[in-house]
Amino acid sequence: MNKLSLNSVEWKSFRLSDIFSTLRGKRHIEKDRLKGNLPYASASSFNNGVTDFISNPLFISKNKLVVTTFCDAYYMEGEFTASDEMVLLSHKKLNKYNGLFIAQAIKSNKNKYTFGRKAFSKRLQEQMILLPIDEKGEPNWEFMENYIKQIMNRQKSQIINYYKSQLSDIAYGGGIYKIAI
Repeated sequence: MNKLSLNSVEWKSFRLSDIFSTLRGKRHIEKDRLKGNLPYASASSFNNGVTDFISNPLFISKNKLVVTTFCDAYYMEGEFTASDEMVLLSHKKLNKYNGLFIAQAIKSNKNKYTFGRKAFSKRLQEQMILLPIDEKGEPNWEFMENYIKQIMNRQKSQIINYYKSQLSDIAYGGGIYKIAI
């Protein structure tokens, strides 16, 4: 894969409702939730919005973008459920990688929202985001996916190299040793 650059593609503004189908989460108050293994996403800027793990969801969704009322956006991989403070976005071409890319585009509008002006469904559906486009002028899902994979691979290489150097320092005490044969 050639090195991808954000400057190498054309960009266009899209209304979220023109790309995604939306669904709002359901209120499930804490005293009614039973502990379990299913991630429960709520309006939090920590832990990708996951605030609890429950066993009695009101609904289950899978592999979607979730956006909080304050415009924090995350890609939720696998099954999860969400509070009514979350808007779930879905598209047939959405996956973990292009989802991470689009979540950042959505978050770029975060400064528009406050406690008195929350990003609920209707307002969020009208939100515009800037995305790379393909030759047909549609979102370039493949570019977004490959761009994120490129970043992840670069980070993976940096981490591996860092730990290799750490292991070398641990094994040899950081000093230079002569080995007699």
